[in-house]
Formats: sequence, C-alpha cells, structure tokens
Amino acid sequence: MLPLLPLPPNECFNTGGVRALRVWPASNVVIPFYAGSILRTAITLRDPLNYADIWFLPDSAGFVEPEDTDAQGDVYKPSLTLEVPKDAPDLQEAIARLRAVRHVVAAYEDGNGLTKLVGTPDHPLRFSAGLETGKRPTDRNGYPLVFAGQTPQPAPFYLTQSPGPAPRRGAFSAGFSFGFH
Repeated sequence: MLPLLPLPPNECFNTGGVRALRVWPASNVVIPFYAGSILRTAITLRDPLNYADIWFLPDSAGFVEPEDTDAQGDVYKPSLTLEVPKDAPDLQEAIARLRAVRHVVAAYEDGNGLTKLVGTPDHPLRFSAGLETGKRPTDRNGYPLVFAGQTPQPAPFYLTQSPGPAPRRGAFSAGFSFGFH
C-alpha cells in the first residue's frame, strides 16, 4: 500500500467545464501500460486519421466520474455530456457515423488546460444522442450528446497530447469535424 499524501489547499486559478473533445473508435486505440493517475506515454492509433473532433456550444460540456461499488469492487462511471447546435444534414450524418461506431475512447481538455483520457478499448465509452428542436422560435435546436461508461479505475491525466481544436474538415459544418472512415 502506498503512503497517504496531504491534500493541501489549492489556491490557483480554477475554471470548470470541458473546452475541447476528441474521440476515437475504441477498436482504433492501443493504450500503453501505466500505473497511477498519469499517462505519460502516447496512445497508439491503428489508423491515425480515424477520429472525431467535436465542437460544441461554449459552456455546454462537462465531465463527471462518480465512484461506485459493484460485485467486482470499486468502479468509476465516467460521463461526458455536451450540446452540439443545430439540426442539419451534415450533423445528422456525423451522428449516424458515431452511432455506427458506438464505443469510443475520448480525450478532453478542461477549462484549466489539463487533458484526461476517458475510457479504454476494454472499457469504452458508449455514445448516445438525441435531438431537441424546442417549441418556440427563441429555443435552440441541436443534439445533446453523451459518452458514458464504467471503468475499474479513474480517467488518467494524459500528458502527451491535447485534444485542442484541430483544423476543420470541409465535409462537415463548423459544429462537427468527423474523420471516421
């Protein structure tokens, strides 16, 4: 057993929310062995072009990871939720491609500039989406997206790559940028 560490007061700048998100099909990702809460070695991608950068409404994305206990012991239930604006043909196609893949590994950057890797090929996140159009002209329409799963350990900080906004691909709107093949 490792010795306990102090939890000193953290008096630094602290901003909530998710600022950038990249997802890969779980079958495309190989995660190197790591111990603890930090992954210092880059993941390996079987196809480096098979990923999706997801743009979303500012201040609409968040991450939670509650701890729970089941028959196998402690488990973590990570969930990334976000809102993608507008219902349009290209967005519907992007959603359809994510639904076809269904299981993903994600990297997100938080408001403090820190990146975490969420899900693994053995314990991937499951994708789900809905469509909300609203009832009044002042309502926004769009897709609430959820990437959720269950893992035996919390998501590690990923110190080798940031999922920051990548160049937009011409096939999709400014709302999404998907490269699934």
